[in-house]
Amino acid sequence: MQEITRITLETDMDLVLVHKRTMKLGELAGLSLASQTTFATAASEVARHVIEYGHNAVLLLGVKADIKDPEKFLVARILDRNINLTEKINESMVYAKRLVDLFTLEQTNKGIEITLQFRIPGVQKIISSRIEQWISAFSVEQPLSPYDEIKRKNRQLQELAEKLKESETQYREVTNALPLVIFSINEEGELLYANSWLRSFTGYDLHQLNENKWRPVIRDEEFIAAWEYWWQHQHAPFKREMELRNQQTGDFIWHLISVTPVMKDNGEIIYWTGSMVDIHAQKVMERTLRDNKELKEMKLLLEEKVKELNRSNQELEQFAYAASHDLQEPLRKIVYYSDYLNKHYAEEIDERGKLYFGNMMSASQRMTQLIHDLLNFSRIYRENLHLVKTDLNLLATEAMNDLDMAIKAKQAHVEVGDLPVMAVYPMQMRQLFQNLISNAIKFSDEHRSPLIKVYALENSQHTQLIFEDNGVGFEERYLDKMFSLFQRLHSREKYAGTGIGLAMCKKIADLHNGSITASSSPGQGAKFILTLPPVA
Repeated sequence: MQEITRITLETDMDLVLVHKRTMKLGELAGLSLASQTTFATAASEVARHVIEYGHNAVLLLGVKADIKDPEKFLVARILDRNINLTEKINESMVYAKRLVDLFTLEQTNKGIEITLQFRIPGVQKIISSRIEQWISAFSVEQPLSPYDEIKRKNRQLQELAEKLKESETQYREVTNALPLVIFSINEEGELLYANSWLRSFTGYDLHQLNENKWRPVIRDEEFIAAWEYWWQHQHAPFKREMELRNQQTGDFIWHLISVTPVMKDNGEIIYWTGSMVDIHAQKVMERTLRDNKELKEMKLLLEEKVKELNRSNQELEQFAYAASHDLQEPLRKIVYYSDYLNKHYAEEIDERGKLYFGNMMSASQRMTQLIHDLLNFSRIYRENLHLVKTDLNLLATEAMNDLDMAIKAKQAHVEVGDLPVMAVYPMQMRQLFQNLISNAIKFSDEHRSPLIKVYALENSQHTQLIFEDNGVGFEERYLDKMFSLFQRLHSREKYAGTGIGLAMCKKIADLHNGSITASSSPGQGAKFILTLPPVA
């Protein structure tokens, strides 16, 4: 197999990389979209399995193109160090096996090797220059998400470390620019490399620290324990909090030390790379909170804010990824083919076709703008948005126009009451209207036509927008789960969707300093209530 690219399998975020890069390899090999999807699904299912049950797994994507063999295959090979992985075989592995032409699972003394082979149809001449083009296409590929970019930068740092002798200047420039200590060590704990921050902080270079075993910068009572900890953990990644002496002040400053082994493909450890991050302010705060009962309450609030911020950042990253990749690519094709049809076949379409065609092009344009605005929304702060006095009846009408086909398909009836004029973020508020009305249509009762009512209740304290339907309803004990990102109450087989619609509504409500909740019971419909500050 000629390797094209590889992906380390650590978290569920890596499944996105597996799917996108497998699809891209299939596209380069000339597979149809259906075949690309089949191959990507098989690779993703196996990757999901090893992420859950495996250890130190890596996915290699490549091509098998023997000159003597007329059959050519795309190959996805997963190497995992968990030799007991075969005991965890589940339906996802069986499903993946059915999707490809060849499936092998081999156990070695170093772990498990799973190989998926997907036949490239037709007789294609795959020569070395073409394979090099494929490799180049992946090497210059733009990051798919912030997570992908972080993984790439980390891999670049490791590769720079391996090639230190030939690219030392470039490597030092990169690491010296980072506001933390970056280092690499051998199995004896001797420094092989350290950026300028180590000398700046401790006052010692790596040769001096190797000679005195770090004794001048570690507390005497911690010196022996620190080295015992290293010998106990040197065969696996680890993190440890430790105080290091600052040369300028003489104070001991808390650092979080993270060390990770760098290994060859065969599992042999070459050296360790690590970082030391200043966490002194965090440790001082923790100590202060332990001694002060009043500040303990502040700590709980701070932790909650940090969790909220992390959750918000994760949502925005996933949001931006979906808008910039999963939505834009198929839409570009729709717009392209629509434009082509309009230029070359407009005169051959009857009047009704022209009307539908015009609606399709208009919807494509609105979708393009919507994706652009959603992507911008995920990247900007509240202060960069501008409230606009907007007639909410117009937003409701625009949302229903966007959902015209779904409304007709379900024979739904949407009643919109007299809605107020409010200062809102129009694009985001229209998205909220569309999401809630779409949900009401989607989760309708199959025994009766959907009836959706949208109306407003106003008083001096707030304005409430009510979205009421006669659908299947839900159990209110799942209310908190409903507004979380990617959470679903129903299976994808029964109700399509991504699980971000209601999470997006909550985000939009928060953006307007409002809130959203719902009330329902199974089979009795649902009522979603958006509460906003009073009309200005």
